Amino acid sequence: MERVKNMTKKLMEEKVKADERITELENQLEEMKLKLEQVENEKNELRQGCDDKDEELEALTAENEQEDKLIKDMELEIENNIRVIETNKNELYNLEQEKKQKEAKHAELDERMKAFIQECMEMSEAQ
Repeated sequence: MERVKNMTKKLMEEKVKADERITELENQLEEMKLKLEQVENEKNELRQGCDDKDEELEALTAENEQEDKLIKDMELEIENNIRVIETNKNELYNLEQEKKQKEAKHAELDERMKAFIQECMEMSEAQ
């Protein structure tokens, strides 16, 4: 009977140790679950942060594309304005040449008229 008592005592001690080990493992499991939950939360926060950055990047990209289009439109407008300026310069040059020609012709006509008047005066005096 002593042997049964000893065996029962040993079994009880082993059961207590096993129960303690089970409790310890359950506690570790709970800690791991908490850590896993924290990691999942951090992962979700990081994903949300990435999603926010993606949205911000898309908005900036769209804004840059609009600015690029604006710049291209402005460049075209500048090129057109340069063409208009060149055309106006050519037209101004042509007008200046025409003015010089007319002034030269006017001066020639003035000289001829003066000569004609002088001739008329001389003819009038001669009579």
